[in-house]
Amino acid sequence: MLKVATKFTPEAQAFETATAAGCRYAEFWLDANWLNRWQAVVELAQQYPLGYALHFPNSGDLSDATLREAVHLYRQLNCSAMVIHAPMLRRYGSPLLELDSTLRLGVENHRLDETELERWATENTWLTLDVEHLWKFTLQDSPVDVLLAAVDNFLMRFGDKLVHVHLPGYAPGRAEHRPMYCSREMVLPVLSLLADYQFDGLIVSEVNAQFQNVHELRMDTLLFERWQTLRREVTSRKASQKSVG
Repeated sequence: MLKVATKFTPEAQAFETATAAGCRYAEFWLDANWLNRWQAVVELAQQYPLGYALHFPNSGDLSDATLREAVHLYRQLNCSAMVIHAPMLRRYGSPLLELDSTLRLGVENHRLDETELERWATENTWLTLDVEHLWKFTLQDSPVDVLLAAVDNFLMRFGDKLVHVHLPGYAPGRAEHRPMYCSREMVLPVLSLLADYQFDGLIVSEVNAQFQNVHELRMDTLLFERWQTLRREVTSRKASQKSVG
């Protein structure tokens, strides 16, 4: 079963907003200050019926203590993955894995051309696929059919490495980090591809701060519920046709 999530800094109001909108999963945006307060984050997060993933800090000089705190937070919340940018993996990947060899450090794709994307997918143990980055930067806003073919090919070749997905509602020529419902014609078939490959990590509607309110997040949860209904109808219809045949 697919797991659609939202992304926020672990503040009390953000938890309230997410749960009020019907979200069941969340990815935390973190920096050193949040990791230094990891125990308070755990206490707060455990008050809500959500599953979690972490986004490792994107920059900064992090101490050994901060790395330990990241691992503690990951373990205590039983996180599905820790998203990390490639430069931070090069700096901190080895010490993080020395602390916990079971960490699933999902390296995210960014401004990669097709050759660089191939290297990213081939060389890293675990992957975070950012569909928006793939479409905008790697495929240069190609038609949606080209994007879907690229996602399908990626899943066929590297799906066993995929632990996390960023899926905002991007469309060529539009702003980044909009809600999923803003690009239904892309999001719905990508969800179906992920389901076809039995992806079991979080699929994150990674949106800017102005969209992190109950109305916008609820629109995304409603879109996902609509996809689930359509998926069940298609599955039922195929089963009926097979039975008749």
